[in-house]
Amino acid sequence: MRLWSLDPALLDRAALIACWREGLLAQKVLAGLTKGYTKHPQLERFRATPDPPAAIGHFLESLYLEAVERGYNFDISRIGVRGVPVPPIPLHQGQLEYEYDWLATKVRARDADWLGVLAAGPRAARSFSVVPGGVESWERVQDVVVKPTPKRPKLESTAPKKRTSRGPRQLPDIPRRLTRASAKLESA
Repeated sequence: MRLWSLDPALLDRAALIACWREGLLAQKVLAGLTKGYTKHPQLERFRATPDPPAAIGHFLESLYLEAVERGYNFDISRIGVRGVPVPPIPLHQGQLEYEYDWLATKVRARDADWLGVLAAGPRAARSFSVVPGGVESWERVQDVVVKPTPKRPKLESTAPKKRTSRGPRQLPDIPRRLTRASAKLESA
């Protein structure tokens, strides 16, 4: 589960859609509607707020607004608590930078054209306020080097190979099928 702390405008298509989907899952977890993911570390920051459902709702609203801006069709009715003012969740500067570097590495591998959007530097989503500090204690730090997805090896074609010489074309010996059209031609 990756609930990006970055401004949704910085997220590429894949990251925005995944964050929306995982945010909806987080909303269910925080409401006690699932058996899995209940101890997921990314949820600690929402649980630490006075109103976790409102905090995740506020987070999802910012994703929704960005999706609408891009012309995506996210369903706002899936957000359980909307329009409730919530205090921003404190976010360490080191966490913001870590997520920015992580996103830049992923984008470099899957959509290099999006790197121009990231050039302005990291910005936090409106649900968060940046405070001094390193990477958050709940973050599972990983090496920020993502290798590009390897290309699949080409499969050997079962189609006949193309001719390379300019000599007369050799047609394969194919038995002639009798069809109505060829039967009419033969009888005429």
